Amino acid sequence: MPFFLRSITGRLVFWFFCCTAILLTAAGAVLDHEVGKIVFSSVDRTLHSKLQIITGLLHEEHGTVELELSEIIAGEYVIPRSGHYYRIMRDKRILAASPSLVHADFDFVPARSESDNQFPGETIYTSIGPDDEPVRVLRYRHAAFNATFDITLAENLREGLGMIATYQGFLLGIIPLGIVILCLTAWWIARVSLRPIAAFSSTIAAISHKNLTDRTDAGRMVQELTALASSFNGMLDRLHTVFESQKRLIADASHELKTPLSVIKTQCDVVLQRTRTTGEYIDALKAIQASTEDMARLVLDLLSLARIDAGLIDASDFTSLSLKECLDKAIAMTGQLVSSRKVNIMLTDLAAITVMGSRIGIVEAFLNIIDNGVRYNREGGSVTITAKTVGGNAVVAIADTGMGIASGDLPKIFGRFYRASAVRNTEGTGLGLSIAQSVIAAHGGEIRVESEPGAGSRFTILLPLGGLEQKGKKSLLRKAS
Repeated sequence: MPFFLRSITGRLVFWFFCCTAILLTAAGAVLDHEVGKIVFSSVDRTLHSKLQIITGLLHEEHGTVELELSEIIAGEYVIPRSGHYYRIMRDKRILAASPSLVHADFDFVPARSESDNQFPGETIYTSIGPDDEPVRVLRYRHAAFNATFDITLAENLREGLGMIATYQGFLLGIIPLGIVILCLTAWWIARVSLRPIAAFSSTIAAISHKNLTDRTDAGRMVQELTALASSFNGMLDRLHTVFESQKRLIADASHELKTPLSVIKTQCDVVLQRTRTTGEYIDALKAIQASTEDMARLVLDLLSLARIDAGLIDASDFTSLSLKECLDKAIAMTGQLVSSRKVNIMLTDLAAITVMGSRIGIVEAFLNIIDNGVRYNREGGSVTITAKTVGGNAVVAIADTGMGIASGDLPKIFGRFYRASAVRNTEGTGLGLSIAQSVIAAHGGEIRVESEPGAGSRFTILLPLGGLEQKGKKSLLRKAS
């Protein structure tokens, strides 16, 4: 691509140049044609007028046809090579000829045919005169006095063609000059018109991670940039939200890691102060192990969030999954916590329900919700899991008999690192429900929650059906249609 077409200004000027050159050249050609037509029409009318005079002056006297021109009319035909000629022939014999044709073998042979029928019976064309000059010739066959006369008139075209040449020279000078002036004007207009874009570019170039709250004033932009500025502001809003979320995530993760690291450091410091008994070493290692498990769980949760944020849960990789197998695996992974909390998990008999999704993601989402139901349950409580199909969705309900969630905390429980005040001192990272919601959303589903303090919580997960159920439903829809 030529360098001048790489900018908007260059493209605008180029296309303006092309359009202007074509239009002005076409206009010049039309005007040149019209001027030539006017010049030739003027000469043709002059020839026609002289023909009328000559035919009117033909008369018969004593059986002889004669032509008598007045001195005024004959004057321009008397001077040799004057550029004004006439010849009258009868029966292929010259009856009369202008003195300007003396000693000339000018035969009025047409050099270029330009017949014009504006006057009936007349033939008009361009030829070469006695001095090799261009002449306009009129031929007319006149019937009078029981005879036929071939009348030929000719007029020099040098003056008319000189006018045309002068006008063509004017056009050849004024058209390029006009194109240059108009292109310079277009360049100036383009530069002025594009200044708002340069200002907009400067504004957005000044925005960095330090001032993500700054916005462009879309209301003061020119109309063509208003939509772009609004879209850019919307993008900045989304970036600011993500940036703040990442900052909070780092801060919260640091805070969550601080406690187990402090425990590990304290235990190490205490043990290293002096020689301890075997029991004391075992207690210290157990405390370190528990803190290490907390950190490992937090790291795994952070990795899950990073995988979700990176868009690694891709619908193109989804496979048909058995809902019962996913739930059984999630329940099995909570076995140790269930035993320690003495909570009973009840899974009702499930039909052969299948969903489309990522096995790891679906199991992780179920695990986090079941883990919450067990972790925040009362001793000897229960977690009941049921599943059914409604419309095109699989609906999984996970209900517990735990402490419940206050109504003021319900809108916040899916936030990252959010923990209600009632469970602030309980083990956990505060990331489980956020991960579950993100995973289910990535599968095109949703999570709903109902809870009452002291009575427990009920989480309802909706997932699009897959496999035979969905195929059968589509088949029924096709048959119904």
